[in-house]
Amino acid sequence: MSNEVTLNDESLAGFSQPAKDRLRAATVEYMEEMIAECYRLEASMNSDDGPAEITQGMVNDAVVFKKRLPTRKKGKFWRATTRIAASILPLLVGFFFNSDKLTEGNNLIFFALLLVATAVVITVSVLMDV
Repeated sequence: MSNEVTLNDESLAGFSQPAKDRLRAATVEYMEEMIAECYRLEASMNSDDGPAEITQGMVNDAVVFKKRLPTRKKGKFWRATTRIAASILPLLVGFFFNSDKLTEGNNLIFFALLLVATAVVITVSVLMDV
């Protein structure tokens, strides 16, 4: 069974065909997110293992949640990786700091590169969370 949503051509009069296609794709994506949110709400309210029954109230709640509390996409591998690196690299900088050995050229270069890498990773990690 398939459900379709239709719009009047008059409401899309100023849209080019690529714009209409993108609007269609965005609408489908939004509806899929809404359906997933409805199922999530239903699962949190359904205490037994009975069949799922989504009510109008759950749909209304899903609309409010999607408007006010947009959900983040899961599976952000790089975000987790930068957070871990931003935690570990300062420890390594502290571990490799030795004022006596920093007078040697190779140790100084390694320490400076590690310090710069730490600053970059921490900055990227903070910017990813904003």
